[in-house]
Amino acid sequence: MRSVALPHFPHPCLAVVWRNWNRVPVARLARVLQAPEAELKEAAGLMGLDGGACDGRWLSRGYLTLIRSNWHLLTYEGLTELLGITRKKLDFILKEDDFMWVKLGRQKPETEPPLWKDLPEQWRRQAQAVGQKVMSFPQYRENAFDFLDAFYGPAQPVDPVAGGGLRMVYSYFAVYGDPLMDREIDPYPEALLAQYAAQGVNGIWLQGILYQLTPFPFAPELSSGWEKRIEGLRALIERAGRYGIGVYLYLNEPRCMDEAFFRAYPQLKGYVEGDEAAMCTSRAEVKAYLEHAAYALFSSAPGLAGFFTITMSENLTHCYSHNLDTTCPACAARSPAEVVAEVNNLLARGARRANPEARCIAWNWGWNEEWAGQVVAALSEGQSVMCTSETGLPTHVGGVRGSVIDYTISNPGPGEPAQRLWQLARKAGLPACAKVQFNNSWEMSAVPYLPVFDLVAQHARQLKACGVEHVMLSWTLGGAPTPMLKLAARMLDAQAGESALQDFLEEEYGAQAGLVNRAQQLFSEAFRQFPFDVGVLYLGPQNYGPMSLLYPEPTGWKATMIGFPYDDLKGWRSIYPEDIFERQFGLLCEKWRQGLALLEGEKGGAAFEEFVRMAHTCLCHFSSALNQIRYVRARDAGAPKEVLLPLLEEERRTTQALMALRAADSRLGFEASNHYYYGQRELMEKLLNLWDLQARLEA
Repeated sequence: MRSVALPHFPHPCLAVVWRNWNRVPVARLARVLQAPEAELKEAAGLMGLDGGACDGRWLSRGYLTLIRSNWHLLTYEGLTELLGITRKKLDFILKEDDFMWVKLGRQKPETEPPLWKDLPEQWRRQAQAVGQKVMSFPQYRENAFDFLDAFYGPAQPVDPVAGGGLRMVYSYFAVYGDPLMDREIDPYPEALLAQYAAQGVNGIWLQGILYQLTPFPFAPELSSGWEKRIEGLRALIERAGRYGIGVYLYLNEPRCMDEAFFRAYPQLKGYVEGDEAAMCTSRAEVKAYLEHAAYALFSSAPGLAGFFTITMSENLTHCYSHNLDTTCPACAARSPAEVVAEVNNLLARGARRANPEARCIAWNWGWNEEWAGQVVAALSEGQSVMCTSETGLPTHVGGVRGSVIDYTISNPGPGEPAQRLWQLARKAGLPACAKVQFNNSWEMSAVPYLPVFDLVAQHARQLKACGVEHVMLSWTLGGAPTPMLKLAARMLDAQAGESALQDFLEEEYGAQAGLVNRAQQLFSEAFRQFPFDVGVLYLGPQNYGPMSLLYPEPTGWKATMIGFPYDDLKGWRSIYPEDIFERQFGLLCEKWRQGLALLEGEKGGAAFEEFVRMAHTCLCHFSSALNQIRYVRARDAGAPKEVLLPLLEEERRTTQALMALRAADSRLGFEASNHYYYGQRELMEKLLNLWDLQARLEA
């Protein structure tokens, strides 16, 4: 399909300059556009872009934002030139960087290379017209990544929060890639570890690939650099240990291999998927490899606290990992439960042979309920059984019935599937562990935390009532050190009493505790109105909020998973009829505003100001989602300008409010696995977009 047009820019070349200025070196932009650097600088100035220095962190820590920003503007060749990487590296990012290819929609839009020579001669006048409008907008300095300074500075002394079991998170700002090899992108600097310890966190995790951390016997070249990675892992273990924090690895094994590998080892080939195939775990050589690799890993890094597995879904691993109707004859003769349990047992056996104290966690993500209990019964190495807490919770929002798979705060768990599996685990003498989202979720991930303490406290109380002691507090989103993590630690503590939430609020907010409590109660009530469904989470516009563009005509593009919402109302609403979907966001916003009204004009310390800022930002996102729903419905119904113009004006006010909030807190709009949803540049472009739409309607 053809790329989406950007009519608020006179020419794609000017859009490329706008979206990449001060983020990519001018010389590189000049090569992409085949333009004179002097003319690019002139065009940027005319459009109101400052001539400040290029911030290299966009290329090292914001490259996913750059890819999204240019996906509809540049060809593959243009993207590699812009990012300064090879096509092979770009392909790796699209495949391995948290499913970026899926987030982009699994297709590259058809684009022509934007060339400066094709720009009309009146480009100076066109750029100046953009600039004149830009100068009428609020002006804020771009502060992207400024929040990192507090984490890469010196660590302050901490008083760790007491707690019981495991409280594990993922780094708030980890960059996918090879962090154990590249110390410059250290995902866990000292100051971050200190803040985690102060908020009750005692475990951190990062992805591990066995053939990158131990010698791979079948293709040793794939293990190049494993010794250096182990050195990096040891250093992290030692550093985290000073704060009472253990290091855990996420293992998704054994990794699939390509056809070239199986030409050398045809006997290991299992289930085939595209041009790759599983290393069949029914083969003795693969079983031996898994156990020995885990033993070698824990022997080389003796302080490693443990690991957790995903054995279904995610990457293709064993022969049942992606398809229960496997075509592998060796595995087809066995049950999925047998294969899944065996992979977990092999890894745990190897790890515990090296370190008997290693905590090995088998996560039920993707297990079929029909045989999940059989897996638990077959776990032989004392593993903890981790369940996604809220899976299976029934929902009844706006009269529409559904159920939860994952990623909800608006529906406090646990659900019955997790409770059943934990009961089986306890009968087998195995510890119970819950995976939750207590800071944020895909319901709204552009803030460090959602200010809904009641919902998190309820979930924590219910977990404790189920006898769950160990908790994984976040997936790749939700790892910011926030008051919510401290609250979770307090609520999960076996000694916590009925007043735990109130005690926390008084300690955190002092004289403003009562006000915060009344406001967060309203926010929690409001959030229960969120039209929950996994389709809404992944495809709806609420994560991008005000930066999502509005289009004068239907684009024809389908929304992508936490990627491009486009104008795909059918995808956004998922199981909800249009009118109910709109109504639920309306109810959410109405009740949320009531909570904010309590806070208006109130002053307090830094914690209180942050609480207010989180609440305001959430409302900006929810209000923008509502505006977008209403706009698309009205546009597609052929509504007159008298209906559309007020919607544009409301979205303008919402966007400008978010710009002011973002100027006060560079964390807003950031999420580790997507980098920045928006910076000031994206929000200002939204104002250009609204201006263009208004001009079209009034013409």
